[in-house]
Amino acid sequence: MVTPFTAQADALRKRLRPDGEERLRIGTVHTFQGGERDVMVFSLVAGEGMHQGAVEWVAGQLNLWNVAITRARSHLIVVGDKGLWRQRGGVGAALLEASERGAVAPGGGAEDVLLKRLYQTLSRPEEATVTLGETVHGHPADAVVRGVGGAAARAVLLDRGVEEDGDAARHLRLMLHRRNLLGGGAGEAEAARWPAWRLYDTDEQRG
Repeated sequence: MVTPFTAQADALRKRLRPDGEERLRIGTVHTFQGGERDVMVFSLVAGEGMHQGAVEWVAGQLNLWNVAITRARSHLIVVGDKGLWRQRGGVGAALLEASERGAVAPGGGAEDVLLKRLYQTLSRPEEATVTLGETVHGHPADAVVRGVGGAAARAVLLDRGVEEDGDAARHLRLMLHRRNLLGGGAGEAEAARWPAWRLYDTDEQRG
């Protein structure tokens, strides 16, 4: 279980882990850096009556959101005020929308390793936020990358490769057509096609 605040982590440990049982790990984002869990419970804490500055602080902790979302191997459970995050927008609203429509939430899941890896590859907490499963201009995008500071959003299309016995030329034409439908208009960043093999190319990821 991960929470933005040390005080809540301490309170949860006293209530849920009185005997120091390590099977249930509770802490802030630093507790889970570099590690994964089968199930992650993400407590957003922020709710009605909370100081607006504290809500803004939680919403701006991009590394917290990134770690909480990507460390879940099979299940991500988010506990929070639906009304607040729906109204506020951002990553919280994207998680809520994904859960309500039964889509893959940001960070993906065990059922779609490629989408999870795409999210991890594109996520750069200090520079951009990433959401999965959005619709852009009426067409589905695998991911949308939004830069901080008002930079234009960019849609990303994951190219999973040609199906067995498929026509490679036709596949490429369709992918490029879908990419063109997702962006590149006036004031928009051109959509990107991301071949799946790049998700496993370490040199590309470092770049």
